[in-house]
Amino acid sequence: MLVQRLGFALLLSAWIACGSGCAAEPLSGELVVYSPHGTELEDAVKKRFVAQHPGVNLTILDIPASQIANRLQAERTQPACDVWWGGTTADFQLAEADGLLTPSEPSWRRALPPGGRGQSGSWYALYQTPTVIMYNAKKLKREEVPTTWEGLLDLKWKGRIVVRDVRPSGTMKTIFCGLIWREWKRTGQIDDGFHFLGRLHWNTGAYAADPQAMYEMLQGPNDFALAPWNMPDVFLQRDTNGLPFEFVIPEDAPAPFDPVALVAGAPHPELGRAFIEFVGSTDELLLQAAEFNRLPARTDLPPERLPAWMKDLNLKPLQVDWNTLREYQAEWIDRWYREIKSNDLPPGEEGRPRWALWMGALAASIGLAIYLRKKKQELQS
Repeated sequence: MLVQRLGFALLLSAWIACGSGCAAEPLSGELVVYSPHGTELEDAVKKRFVAQHPGVNLTILDIPASQIANRLQAERTQPACDVWWGGTTADFQLAEADGLLTPSEPSWRRALPPGGRGQSGSWYALYQTPTVIMYNAKKLKREEVPTTWEGLLDLKWKGRIVVRDVRPSGTMKTIFCGLIWREWKRTGQIDDGFHFLGRLHWNTGAYAADPQAMYEMLQGPNDFALAPWNMPDVFLQRDTNGLPFEFVIPEDAPAPFDPVALVAGAPHPELGRAFIEFVGSTDELLLQAAEFNRLPARTDLPPERLPAWMKDLNLKPLQVDWNTLREYQAEWIDRWYREIKSNDLPPGEEGRPRWALWMGALAASIGLAIYLRKKKQELQS
């Protein structure tokens, strides 16, 4: 008993001494992050993280959001990445369900709103990303811009809308699937969602292969003036790159969370957790809000330290069932591409293959010929 007490006393003394004078071991090693956030934001965060942890060699690879999950899937048996930083809620849900992510439990996770973390706790929301209608302010006045998604269907906008190619774009998949889901819930008919997108397609003048091509189209000496897009990128193009873009947040705008996650089997999980803790910390989120207009997902940040527009933002996003979107996203986008974009059909003809239209036209022509022949015979008699 005396030995046990003596041992406990020694351990307690050592703990007290270390608590007053020992510092945590500095972090060091290689850390790899995959992110679609663009080099401006990525470089700013990297600079501050490395200043706090100079022993860490941080590499942030800028990769389109839609490609990150596929890359993690390909690297599953030998992960090359520690942290996935940025993407859509649906993308992270799919990766979580596929076992590509693992919990990291940052201290700030308790301040997230409902739906702001994965079901297994393997991803955590950093930002909320409202979708918007972006426009060229040199071509349109603010009062001319539609304030609803339905406004884009007005035929006066035919040929004036640019849409980022949907399949590779997390933003566009979120907007399109959100609109399908909205119409489905409103009418009970999922086909109504595709009819809505068919009418939007009818007004679309061009599909841009990548965001840069979309920006160039909107700026060019042409009729292109509008594009469905996301709010943070409009701010970035306007404030950092000097482009003449503004935006309107339409009614029923999907506003997905933009998460961060530790990759399952990460080569350097300790460094990955440190990065996640850092990028979602109070001071870092406030800096990202001020410098890059990133709307924090956390609900405990002091409002007086946020940019003025965030304090005044009365965001009423479309209430989306993200689990449904996760389940049907690939199927819906494939159907849109197959039945609408590939066929280039007029509104109301979604789902009908081209041969059906040709047969319909042929039948109409035969019917007209029979009618004219009958009329001719009547006249001759």
